[in-house]
Amino acid sequence: MIATPICWAQSEAPRWAVDPARGGPDAPPAGRSLFDFVATVEAGGKRVYDIPFPFERLVARLEARAGCGRNERCAKQVLIPLGRSLQRLAAAPDFFKHPRVVTAIDTEPARAGVPLLKDRIYLGYQEQSGIVEVISYNETAGRFEFQIVRDYRPGGTPRVIYARRAVCTACHQNHAPVFSRPLWEETNANERVAARLERERKEFYGVPVRRGVDLPDAIDAATDRANWLGVWQRLWSDGCGADDAAGARCRAAAFTLALQYRLTGERAYDDRSATWREGLQLPLTREWRVRWPGGLAIPNPDIPNRDPLPFAPEREPTGAALSHVAAPFEPLALRPPLETWTIDQPHTVRRFVAGLASFIPAAAARAIDAHLLRRAGNARRTRYEAPCRVTWTSRWLRFECASGSADEPTALRLAGRIDLGTGRAAGELNALAAGGSEPLEHFELQATVDTRAGRVTLRPESRGLRARLPGGSAVAAVDLRWLPGSVHAAGGEMSTVGAHAAVDTADDFAVVREAIAAMERDGVFAQRPLGSDLVLQGLFTRLGLPYRGACCDDGSRLPPPVVEPAAPPKPVEGPARPYAAFYPSCARCHATEERFPPNFLAGPGERVAASIRQCAPRIYARLAMWGVAASAREKTPMPPPRSGRVEAAAAPAPVAELERAVAEMLRAESGSVPRIENLLAGGYEALRPCLP
Repeated sequence: MIATPICWAQSEAPRWAVDPARGGPDAPPAGRSLFDFVATVEAGGKRVYDIPFPFERLVARLEARAGCGRNERCAKQVLIPLGRSLQRLAAAPDFFKHPRVVTAIDTEPARAGVPLLKDRIYLGYQEQSGIVEVISYNETAGRFEFQIVRDYRPGGTPRVIYARRAVCTACHQNHAPVFSRPLWEETNANERVAARLERERKEFYGVPVRRGVDLPDAIDAATDRANWLGVWQRLWSDGCGADDAAGARCRAAAFTLALQYRLTGERAYDDRSATWREGLQLPLTREWRVRWPGGLAIPNPDIPNRDPLPFAPEREPTGAALSHVAAPFEPLALRPPLETWTIDQPHTVRRFVAGLASFIPAAAARAIDAHLLRRAGNARRTRYEAPCRVTWTSRWLRFECASGSADEPTALRLAGRIDLGTGRAAGELNALAAGGSEPLEHFELQATVDTRAGRVTLRPESRGLRARLPGGSAVAAVDLRWLPGSVHAAGGEMSTVGAHAAVDTADDFAVVREAIAAMERDGVFAQRPLGSDLVLQGLFTRLGLPYRGACCDDGSRLPPPVVEPAAPPKPVEGPARPYAAFYPSCARCHATEERFPPNFLAGPGERVAASIRQCAPRIYARLAMWGVAASAREKTPMPPPRSGRVEAAAAPAPVAELERAVAEMLRAESGSVPRIENLLAGGYEALRPCLP
């Protein structure tokens, strides 16, 4: 095969890893959302929705299902009284009496058999609208689902529906949660926002008003990680190629390397192996040059930071005007890529492997590690040795050992420090490299130290896992020895140059390689989204480990999904017939049951006609924004910019026709042709509202 020249690849436009213009079907194409599993309970042999109220109880349910520890809060929450969500006007004018609360789970479960909710479930609750907006992951479909809980209020009967994705992805262009960049000044981390909230109450929905930036920072980090899930899924499904033996081999190699990375405490994997080169790197490179010759555009989850309160109190707007969001801060604005990857960048394939490791919960990694420990006695052993220099006082002991050149298969490098003055010997292994691997760093050390006998035994660990080399072999034993007579004293320190280190490793990972090969033969690595439960169940079964499914790959017992009805077709007769031109461009977002965004195309023809006339000034203002330079726009234009490509979007074709139609309505109402500068003289929020 002739390699594609790089100059040709650069002539192509980048393609989105997650296309903002392609939201996909509203109903899950396969599987169900994590929220559906969390929000249902067993009743009469099936699962039914049971949405706890008030909101504090719903959050407690999430934390319980996420496997949080008894005294651990793995739900991070912030209050946003003046935000940018669809519900931002629901509390007007009492924004600070009824702030919106945003909740995210950002902690992994402490035990196996618990749903992996970390970075995968987000709630936004506005009590005045009685609505909970939900974004949660669908393990089977490999995408986030957008749902709404309606009638979530005292005495209400909560109903869960799958929302129209076109409405949601207008802002959530990454098909995942979005959040502000620092300093998160819309939230109660802003001192002035917190002070205004505190005039009303000390806490809302169990969330204290006075909190620092750590909570919005945690939510921001969670949404950043969630943004990458779609990228990893695209590379997993498409980057490895077709649904054939070669594609399955590539995905099996990727999973092997990701598991090595997880078992080493996210330090390394074997990038000198055939699994890396022939198994993943070469096939992914070939496929990349065909699918993404101009690069892969990574979606952007970050909206600009916005301070909703002016620093001059006398200039502060009142009423609904407080909710005004200027065009530069609108999440509807088309966001450029976070970055653009090419296959020639050295980090591309490496970051893919590290990203896949996030699909392996830490509890599962610990269970695999413990199982391999029990079988390590039968594993092939290898010993690495090196001379050392050991120095110690009554308070600490340091060691540094090295043999051979870095790439020799028998080479060993070992360096670290042990604290002796704390009553127990513990410390850090700063470097561990054996057999030509890259040095691994920052292992925790437990040690047995006997300087008189000239012996130190080390037990390196990390995050509850034994130390492992990049290829998966466990570090079974680490010993330092020297002859007592070789010790020298100088300046209060004892040292020896005659010390010797021996590191024994056990290739207990060999059984994992065999299990993954069997999974490959059995079709586990077919071309489909990567689901943690499916792959881990296959691995655990073949390792002889019991596996209790986390919950979320079989939705057959869940209540049937309820989906927002499709947008109505344009009318051919009746009172709404004169407004038929609005339906193709606007009905997806403005013909729903929700009041936000304003549903001026919902209902019978008489209601549609009245709603459009009522909303005409705002509709005209948003349509006219397409004719205003982007830097001078007060609001983002409508229909919102959508583009399947990276370059800036142009005005949709129907805009001019719609603008003329609305201008005629306003001329008939006022007797004069509308001018956008006059219409917006008092500000956009001063225009009459779209809905009575």
